[in-house]
Amino acid sequence: MTPSATTATWDPAEVPELLAWDRELPPVRIPVTGNIPTTRRLRALIDSAAFQRLRRVRQTGPAFLVYPGAVHTRFEHSLGTYEMARRLVLALLARPGRQPGGAAMDGTFLTPGDVATFLVAALLHDVGHYPFSHTIEEIPGDDPFLAGRLPRHEERGAAIIRQNPEIRQILADLWGVDADRLCRIIREEPAPDDPGAQRLANLLAGPINPDRLDYLARDSEHIGVPYGRGIDYQRLLDAVCWTPDGLGVGVTPKGVSAVETLIFASYIMYRDVYWHHTGRIAAAMLRRALTEALRAGAFAIDDFVDLDDEQALGLLRAVPHPATRDLVERLTGAGRRLYKRVARLSYPRALAGEYGAEIRDLVRAGYWEREAWARDACRALARRLNRPVEDHHLLVDIVGGGKELFFEVPVVAGDRVYSTADPEVSVLAPNIARNFREQAKYVLLAAPAELVEPFRLMLGMPQGWQPS
Repeated sequence: MTPSATTATWDPAEVPELLAWDRELPPVRIPVTGNIPTTRRLRALIDSAAFQRLRRVRQTGPAFLVYPGAVHTRFEHSLGTYEMARRLVLALLARPGRQPGGAAMDGTFLTPGDVATFLVAALLHDVGHYPFSHTIEEIPGDDPFLAGRLPRHEERGAAIIRQNPEIRQILADLWGVDADRLCRIIREEPAPDDPGAQRLANLLAGPINPDRLDYLARDSEHIGVPYGRGIDYQRLLDAVCWTPDGLGVGVTPKGVSAVETLIFASYIMYRDVYWHHTGRIAAAMLRRALTEALRAGAFAIDDFVDLDDEQALGLLRAVPHPATRDLVERLTGAGRRLYKRVARLSYPRALAGEYGAEIRDLVRAGYWEREAWARDACRALARRLNRPVEDHHLLVDIVGGGKELFFEVPVVAGDRVYSTADPEVSVLAPNIARNFREQAKYVLLAAPAELVEPFRLMLGMPQGWQPS
């Protein structure tokens, strides 16, 4: 089937953000990407109230409690994602697509309207993030106090775009972008009769997407680790190309090594940064503080989701419920009183029952069932010690249980499409995939420092740090 595309070339200047930006407007300067050229319609979106809220939502949630430099925001990242989208489009425009059979096309797979829509999608892709970034999103919405009101941030972002009159007016009057189509692209649910939207959704969320290209380098820069800064971005952009069906993006064979740097950086960032045990403990404490407040009737979830990080912490600090007050005080009060590891167990080994049926069933259980198990364990320890142990003094976190990284990137050689998952194409990618499955994911149990050893003894957990 011949992919939909323009039948004639068009001037990139038709989308002023690509080449002909407003020289009278100063650029926005951020780390990593440097100067980002702007236009009046881009500034209008940036200055909207919904987008400005992202200035006060940290990009990596509570990771700043581990890495002091991790105080950068979703606002900065969204600007960087926009800039990476702009560079990705320019790279693709410089490499026209091909029809099946290898016949060269006169145009590209992107129209000017598609490009404008894609740039807006990249800029607004995180507008629906909750306070503390992904932390709260991991609470499932099947609790009676939530009743489905914690959808994915992409869903919430789409709702903001549809319902926010300021953003809708800017999109309609200045960008000529259909808000409903934009929402379907951000939600990765394009209409089946709209191959252009499918192409943009794949471009926004595929293995080589502007979101990933930005956050790996940006997070590395602020956190102070070298992993994302070692990605060969120039070679990667020089090698990007359309897949033969025109619906996805891959690389030419010369880009395989650059893709390997991207895959390796992603793996290491998840294993050593995003899933660092102390950051995960802080996130688990925040989630439990919120759920305890909701159950106590301190506020409704709708009063929480539109706040920024500091507003959300202020709301939690004001809750009189003892569990919430204790958890928030440990997180934000004087001194450092975060919970400590009771155990770190290999996720695949736990799932296979190597730590016993109880741990296997715990891993298989849902969020609320795990919370109930931990509550029962606290009460059992209180009886054993003959002194109070609060219900929130043991937390369970399944780190990376449902998460999958990308290891399969199309490699386009003429009319043939290969994959980095093939050891004949990349030895590195399949081995990293195996390491990710077997080593990166883990089961974390955490408690106040003075209760770590008593919990270990009662639960029969290994002493000290255990490699997963």
